[in-house]
Amino acid sequence: MQRDCQLKSGGIGMYDSKLFFIQYDNEDIDRMELESLDQLDLTGGRKVKWLEVLSLNDETLIKGVGERFNLHPLVVEDILTTNHMPKLEEHDDYLFLILNGMSLSKNNQLEVKQFSFILYEDTVLSFQPVETSIFDEVIAKLKDGTRIRKNQADDLLYTLTDTVIESYFPLIEALGEKIDELEDAVLEDPTKDILTAIHHLKKELIHIRKTLWPMRNAVSSLSKNDYAWIDEKTLYYFRDVYDDIVQLIDLTETYREICSGILDTYLSSIGNKTNDIMKVLTIYSAIFIPLSFLAGIYGMNFTHFPELNWTYGYTGFWVVSIIITGLMLLFFKKKKWF
Repeated sequence: MQRDCQLKSGGIGMYDSKLFFIQYDNEDIDRMELESLDQLDLTGGRKVKWLEVLSLNDETLIKGVGERFNLHPLVVEDILTTNHMPKLEEHDDYLFLILNGMSLSKNNQLEVKQFSFILYEDTVLSFQPVETSIFDEVIAKLKDGTRIRKNQADDLLYTLTDTVIESYFPLIEALGEKIDELEDAVLEDPTKDILTAIHHLKKELIHIRKTLWPMRNAVSSLSKNDYAWIDEKTLYYFRDVYDDIVQLIDLTETYREICSGILDTYLSSIGNKTNDIMKVLTIYSAIFIPLSFLAGIYGMNFTHFPELNWTYGYTGFWVVSIIITGLMLLFFKKKKWF
């Protein structure tokens, strides 16, 4: 059985942020939107409780959640600081985990979202900087009565962590497609726009790598250390998440190396293009050197030039020039210089 309901007491929109409270066990699940923290009832009797906080615009609300769950003030500060690096902290009554999710915006810019999680023995708190649909699939699985409903709160934390990490794979795949496009573009027509795109892509990959490494350390600690709130069976699932992060880091490193290779190809293509241009200019220059020599001789202001009085002197000059040009072109052709 499952029930979705909204509690409507007081004015609508009391908070800029949204609160969703979920309770579930193997038999039943309830999900409700809260208008106020006063409506939060943690004595419902369900095995696992999950409080979702969507959007961190309302600092008063976040601090209220912190007071309600006895969170350390520095933890609340880290939750509100939405550009914090991923980390894991153990406190007396709970675990505090920060993860960073990434995606491409509509204009293909890298967007970073911080997800903060608090794990108690039977309760999970999750905080998102903006309202997203990233955990909609988790909620659907809960409603369908899958494995998550049968397990404790640590398994819910694993599922949320895995969802954040899995969101990186479409991003990495999209960047891989951009790399393929850049490779083709560099070979066809290397331009300054392509050079800018290569440098931008390298920066994005470096940023992803710098984000994944601390998440790797945090999840590694979750999968190895003995925390009171995490069952031994769940450690194996966190190890799977750890393997996914290692795979993402390897893919990021591989793509970064490919970008370096594309940059080398770009510089090589520009060099070849410049060489082709210089070759054409050199050929033209070589052709006009003897012609300039002849024109320079007959352009001198000496009084006695026998050829100046020839009837066909001007025509002869052009005939000789054409013959010289033709012979030089044949020579260049034989040498395969063009």
